[in-house]
Amino acid sequence: MSIDSYFGLCKPDEKKEITVKPALTEIVFEPKAVYKGNWANKRPYTFDASLRALKERGYERHPRPAEVFDLICNGLEGRLQPEQKAIADNMLYCYSEWMSMAVLLEGNLLYCYLDPENLVWEKTKYKYVAQGGKLKHAGEEVYSIGSIGLMNKRVSIKDVNEINPALVEKLWSRRYALLPDEVRQSGRLWLPPENVLWPVSRFGYFNSRYVIYTNCFSNLASRGVQRNA
Repeated sequence: MSIDSYFGLCKPDEKKEITVKPALTEIVFEPKAVYKGNWANKRPYTFDASLRALKERGYERHPRPAEVFDLICNGLEGRLQPEQKAIADNMLYCYSEWMSMAVLLEGNLLYCYLDPENLVWEKTKYKYVAQGGKLKHAGEEVYSIGSIGLMNKRVSIKDVNEINPALVEKLWSRRYALLPDEVRQSGRLWLPPENVLWPVSRFGYFNSRYVIYTNCFSNLASRGVQRNA
């Protein structure tokens, strides 16, 4: 089976140098986030409660930022089959959703940890902590962000790109020039306070749907992914 046929992509626009990452063909998204019974709203969880719940539903982890935005971007460009587009639309419909990453800001360096496993909400301390003292994760990457984290915690994707284009591709799945106009115009990175380990989410409201949000205080929606059999 070809990559395009598995992932549900239509024929690419030849004017754009967009490629499908082979790793994305290996995962299956949960079709819908978890909802509150018969309510129209998605059910909110802490990061660790969401991870436990999605594993109980048969999934392995939250989707990573690049996986989420690769699906969303292809949906915005009309490159998905109906069942894939329905997943992207459900992501964009109301409420922020957790993603499989945690970040730590130290000076001008942003540490990104994929697939954090033991990041738990400590209610008495009102913050997330690594249970057992050391964070378990699938890989650490470090990105220089210059002085933008010291000047402003809400940084536009354009400013992120000017400082470190590799971080844009890591979080939003593509080089800045290849992102859909909607993402380039409203994409933002909300940075955490210094020296605080925070889980990452995609903000889910109105014109903030393409914001990467390092959120410590809110309970957010749960969606899982698993490897394709």
